Amino acid sequence: MDYTKTDEIKEYLEKTLTPKRYTHSLGVAREAVKLASIYGVNQEKAYFAGLVHDIAKCYSVEEMNRQIRDFGMSLWYWNNQSLAHSKIGKRILARDFGVDDQDILNAVSYHTTGRYGMSMLEEIIYVSDAVEVNRTYSGVRRLRHLARYNLDEACLEILDFCIDSITYRNRILDPDTTEARDFILEKLKRRD
Repeated sequence: MDYTKTDEIKEYLEKTLTPKRYTHSLGVAREAVKLASIYGVNQEKAYFAGLVHDIAKCYSVEEMNRQIRDFGMSLWYWNNQSLAHSKIGKRILARDFGVDDQDILNAVSYHTTGRYGMSMLEEIIYVSDAVEVNRTYSGVRRLRHLARYNLDEACLEILDFCIDSITYRNRILDPDTTEARDFILEKLKRRD
C-alpha cells in the first residue's frame, strides 16, 4: 500500500466531511494507531484505515442512492446512510484513490457492522470508531480502557450495545452484526 496519498486524501476529507466528522476521523485514526501498537498491527495501515473509514459519511441520501445504483449495490442499502456509507466508502477508495489493500478496504466496509472473520485491523477500526477521544457517551472511558487490554471483549460489548440499540428502535439488524458477534464469542471461547 502506498501511503503517500494520505495527504491527498486528507485534503479530500477536509472538503467533503463536516468539521465534526473530520475531527472524528482523525480521532479514529489516532486511536487505531494506539491499538495497533498494542496488538501488533501495522500502524500506518491502522492510521490510514481510521482516517478514511467515513469517507462517504456526509453524502446526501440522494448522492448515496446514486452511488448505490452506479456501483450495482444491493437495494438493502437504499435510503440507509448509516449502513451504505461504509460500503460506498470502500468502493470510492478503490476507484478514486487506487486503494487495493483488501484489509483496509474491509476495515472501511465493515466498520459499522463488523462481520464473521474480522481481521485484527477490522476489529481495531470497529472499536476505534466507538471509543475515539471525541466520543463522550456513558461508559466510553471504561470501553476505551478495556480495548487496551482485551480488544475482543471491547468489540463484543460494542456489538452487544449496537444490537440492543437497533432492536430497541425496531430497526432491521444487518446480519453481519450478529455474525460478527458469533465470531468474537468463538474467539473468546477458544481462549478459555
